[in-house]
Amino acid sequence: MGKAMKAGIRLAVIATLLASVGPAVAQKQGGGSISDKTVTILMGYAWSAVPPQVTLRSGKVVKFDKKNKRKEIELPLPVAKEIIIAAYRSYEAQICDLPAALVANRDAMMARFLKKKDWSDEQIQYANLLHAFVVSYMSGKVELRYVDGGQKEVKVAETAPEKVLEPKKCSPEQRKSVDERIYAYYKSTPGLKEGDVQNKIK
Repeated sequence: MGKAMKAGIRLAVIATLLASVGPAVAQKQGGGSISDKTVTILMGYAWSAVPPQVTLRSGKVVKFDKKNKRKEIELPLPVAKEIIIAAYRSYEAQICDLPAALVANRDAMMARFLKKKDWSDEQIQYANLLHAFVVSYMSGKVELRYVDGGQKEVKVAETAPEKVLEPKKCSPEQRKSVDERIYAYYKSTPGLKEGDVQNKIK
């Protein structure tokens, strides 16, 4: 079995595992459940998508030393897990055509993240990128590649998420549930000031 096929199968497994997060996220107890292994794999793929630098709207440039500082930039597993579960909610908002809820969910997630500790600029941007990566992957918009020994770029994601998961349709009941859950999550976020969040991540 070639590298691309193995990677495609592994991505298929991740897609299935992420899909199982949905029902847990929907529970009132919240929290969801996703394995550390899946979180680690997703963090690795998100890391490969991190650009050399990000320019914020303020003009500030945040550079990523991907060669030497990965361990310093990547987040602790419990924190990354929270972001991935939040990203699944954002994905649900997307398929239910709730753009305002998607933004509110992302802002609440980032507000909670920012309150945990004094993160570096690189870590803040990585958190935002991890969220965006998972939403894009679940939506079938990520095409992963690797460079083989001959320096030839090869597609990795031979098995696209939409081929693994049944295409999701959002019923009126689900749309209402997603909107209510995200609203409750947003309202329960302590000291959320949207402007503060936007200034940190844009």
